[in-house]
Amino acid sequence: MHLILVGFMGSGKSTLGKRISEQMGRPLIDMDARLEEKFGCSITAYVAEFGIDSFRIEEAELLIAIMKEPESVIATGGGTPCADGAIAFMREHGVVVHLSVSVPELVKRLKGNLSSRPLLADVHPDDLERVIGRNLLVRAACYGGAHAKWDNHSYDDDQLASKLSSIGWRLREAL
Repeated sequence: MHLILVGFMGSGKSTLGKRISEQMGRPLIDMDARLEEKFGCSITAYVAEFGIDSFRIEEAELLIAIMKEPESVIATGGGTPCADGAIAFMREHGVVVHLSVSVPELVKRLKGNLSSRPLLADVHPDDLERVIGRNLLVRAACYGGAHAKWDNHSYDDDQLASKLSSIGWRLREAL
């Protein structure tokens, strides 16, 4: 089974996923990076050309394909668990961890690269906190389906090991 990280854009799924994959000795699958490789362009460019619905279809197909691969640490896209049935599907195939980050922290992390985020590309910086907050409310039920919720701070190696240990029984059960 996989260790699957979910959370809003900027929550640290890719960054923390890399560290976890190193600690656990499992490969990291970054879904956004995989999709960009497949598309031959950024997700923003793909969405601009083909639309968000087409992107979500590609994302859902990739999720299904990834679950057939060897056990990995998976950094999902921010909206991946919100597709119909996706969070339940993830729970069947792995341990799902929601990385929860406060709205002010997300604003701080995202404000410098809005143009690379399709859902935020047209958002005025003054509206960023409101838009992120609204999106988090919409996605709360999706993220709430995770097995565990971690408040995503800057974990040092010992803290990260402790977090992994806290879900260890689930990982051992899943393996």
